[in-house]
Amino acid sequence: MTLLSAIRTGRYAELALVVATAVGLAVSTVHWGGLVAGGVLVGVLATSVRYAVVSGLTFGGLALALQTALVWRSGGLAAYFEMGIILVLSVTIGFALPMLGAVGARALTGDA
Repeated sequence: MTLLSAIRTGRYAELALVVATAVGLAVSTVHWGGLVAGGVLVGVLATSVRYAVVSGLTFGGLALALQTALVWRSGGLAAYFEMGIILVLSVTIGFALPMLGAVGARALTGDA
């Protein structure tokens, strides 16, 4: 058993996933590349490629929820929803980038 598979299925697997998600969200507040980095972090911890897809989409949804909460807090939620294509792009990118990062990282780490 390798160290990575021990982390994926071991006693602290859930804690590792929470830490990876927190780090990814922190990086995502600085740059959009943090969405990919967060996806990679949660994807490496997934036990299969199928779970990497779910982990990436979940991370993306959490990042979008956090972004929406921050926009709401600043008072710009109505304007954000009226932006049309910008709203569609931000939601699409918010789900796609973490999912692609997670699947790619999981596929590259082996024993898929």
